[in-house]
Amino acid sequence: MDITEKARELGLMLANSKEMELYNNTEAAMQSDTKSTTLMNEYKQLQIEMVRKTRENAGSEVIEEAKQKLLAKQKEINEYPTTFEFLSAKANLEALMKKVNDIIVFSITGEPTCSDDKCKTCGGGCKG
Repeated sequence: MDITEKARELGLMLANSKEMELYNNTEAAMQSDTKSTTLMNEYKQLQIEMVRKTRENAGSEVIEEAKQKLLAKQKEINEYPTTFEFLSAKANLEALMKKVNDIIVFSITGEPTCSDDKCKTCGGGCKG
């Protein structure tokens, strides 16, 4: 079996994982829920506004106000069950993908990647 066949097999395993199933289900639930899509769209707009104000050097008060709006919207998203479940499922899927990638990297280099605890202190630059 060659590398591309193994990659395809791994991709199918990931596609059939419980993490992917939960992600797909929660994404569909979120997309069919008007409040969820509105919250996420509003959050994206606030992010764009924050970046724009920062790039334009709008002043610390204006930037802080934009930041507080963004944080308030994030809180609202986290408190709404449909969006919270989607974001949790997305984080779990991303954690699985990272774990798979870390194993592949270790298999290639022989060096472990950063653990979650170590990355909290070094910002991701450590070797294990």
